[in-house]
Parts: sequence; structure tokens; C-alpha cells
Amino acid sequence: MMKKFIALITLVCTLAFAGVCLAGENGTALNKAERTVDKLIDSLDTARNIGYSDIAKGFSSELQQKLPAAGLAALQKQIGTQFGKLNEYKMVSFERFDQGDRAIYLAGFSREKVVRMVFVLDKDGKMNDFAFTPVNVEQAGK
Repeated sequence: MMKKFIALITLVCTLAFAGVCLAGENGTALNKAERTVDKLIDSLDTARNIGYSDIAKGFSSELQQKLPAAGLAALQKQIGTQFGKLNEYKMVSFERFDQGDRAIYLAGFSREKVVRMVFVLDKDGKMNDFAFTPVNVEQAGK
């Protein structure tokens, strides 16, 4: 009986350790994606004065060409005009694919209460594309 108990404890510990080791790659990808996305989102608050070079480090070369410094400034202005001031945001989903990842955030702005923000990253963790879409939330009872 004692041998079975020790074998069971050993098996459980081995599986737990293997699970931690296997999660390492996914955790690293998630952390890298969050740092890249957070810099872009934080830059929407122009008072924070985050430099383009800091943000562009996380961009793929294609996105750097599509969104140069002047393009980012125009995006910041457009987001401010359309959605208002950013109040809060949080990640709601992180999906891994063979050729890249997708991170989905929900944000609250002063003019738009809920905005869905989707960020696409390549297999190296560099941001390829993103989109901001207002979400219509129906109130309960209507």
C-alpha cells in the first residue's frame, strides 16, 4: 500500500513539473505579446508621450512601413476623436496559431463604452496588424 502511495505522489509531481515546463514557451509568447500591445495601447494617451521608436520595436517590418511615425500620430488623433479618452483596457483572449498569434482586448473610452481591439502578431512575436471596433452592448431589459 505504501509503495502505491509513493508511486502516486511521484507520478503527480512528475506531471505537475512537466506541465510547468511545457507552459514556458506559451507563457513567453504571451508576455512578449502583452508588452508589445501594451506599448501601442498606452501610446493612445498622448499625454504619456511614448516615443515612436519604443513602440515600433514590437512592429514587424511590414507594419513599420504601413504605420510610420506620422501614421501613428494620425491614428492617435483619430482614436481620440472617434472614441475619446482611454479609461481602461484588459486582455480577454490570446490565441496561438502555427504562423502567429492573436490577442483580443476590450477597452473602455469616454465616448465609446466598449471597443474590441484585435492585435495580430507573427511567429516571432512582432505585431503585423491591429483593428479597433466599437461594440454595441444592449442593456438588459430592452
